[in-house]
This record gives sequence, structure tokens and C-alpha cells, in this order.
Amino acid sequence: MSPTDTTRILFDGMNIALTEWADRYGGASSVLYWVLRCKAAEVDPALDQNVRSKIPESLKERVDASLHLANGYFGNVRYSTLEPVTMLWGTIVNSLRVAAESDRAKEVQKRVFDYPPEDIVGFLHGARFRMEVADQLYHLFKAMPAPECQALAALLNVHVDAPLDAGTVRRLVRLLDHEGPMSAEETEDLNSISNTSLVDAAFAGLRRQV
Repeated sequence: MSPTDTTRILFDGMNIALTEWADRYGGASSVLYWVLRCKAAEVDPALDQNVRSKIPESLKERVDASLHLANGYFGNVRYSTLEPVTMLWGTIVNSLRVAAESDRAKEVQKRVFDYPPEDIVGFLHGARFRMEVADQLYHLFKAMPAPECQALAALLNVHVDAPLDAGTVRRLVRLLDHEGPMSAEETEDLNSISNTSLVDAAFAGLRRQV
């Protein structure tokens, strides 16, 4: 692994988030956690290469199946020129899109990245545990134009006064991904989180405002 400074910071930040997720928020009981750990070991050989031997027996079959699907997805030629760390943050972004039941989620993404929203929340809690890590990841995701990346940036912003739970995550992503007139459900989503600074933070990112 010979990444740029930016990808190294992103990679290290996500690894710290995974450690905190496991140590403090029960990440080791999540399939997504082990998929991300295995992907991280693929990206950086300096990491523990025996990570698969540490997967709980009750999760091994599901983790192996998820890794097989992910390898097929990221094996597409369009990813061949991207930094390997894309597999790591791309898994989080696509899982966020699918967990939120976004209209932007493609059928193949629904098959490959089918994880409960609570797993995304666990990762975010791990990322936010150390303020300096949350701040670094916040700025990195904020620089990425995709709506889901702006949602991640807003959720990683430790100054935003919004609860970090599955409902909030799903509502925010659906709002950012939406195009066209708002449905009654989307209007309800907006109303439920409009009394926080979360919406302003996320939409400011989409408008490329600092």
C-alpha cells in the first residue's frame, strides 16, 4: 500500500473507527465489521493477516458470502484505477445507501451491501469516539460530492446537535438522495430532523459551502 496522504488519513481513520466500534459498541458481532476488517487487511499487508481466523464461528459463513459478493463488485474494471482504500469507504457508502432504502441504490448494490442500518450507526459511533478522528473523516467525506458522502460528513460532525441512530441516518440519506417533488413520507422525514443542524450541515455540503 503506497497511498497519498489523503488516502492514508482516510484509511487510518476508518481503522481506528473499526477498533473503537469493536471495543466499545459491539462491532465484533456484526458481519459488516468483519467484512471491513478483511478488506482493510487486503488493502494494507502490514495489518493482521490472520483476521479471518478471528471471525466468530457463528458469523463465518455470512462473512465469507458477503466478501465473495464484495470481491465481485469491486472486481469490476471501473475500479481498477482507483486507490485500494476505495473498497473500504465504498463499502460504507454503498451500505449506507442500501440501509436507507434509497432510490439511488441499484439492484446489485442491494444484493452486495445488505447490512442493517444499526451497523452503520455502530461504525459512526466508533468514528466519533475520538474527536480528532471524526474531524479528519468529516473533512474527507465532505470533499466528496455524492449525497451519501455528504450525509456521512454531517453525521461525523461532532458539532451537529442530532441523535445518532438508525432512524436519523435513514431519514437524512433519503432526503439527500431524493429528486423531484417530495412525498408525504419524505416531508415527514424532513420535519422530524429539521429542528437540528443536521439538515443544514448536509445540504451545505451538497451546495459546496464551507
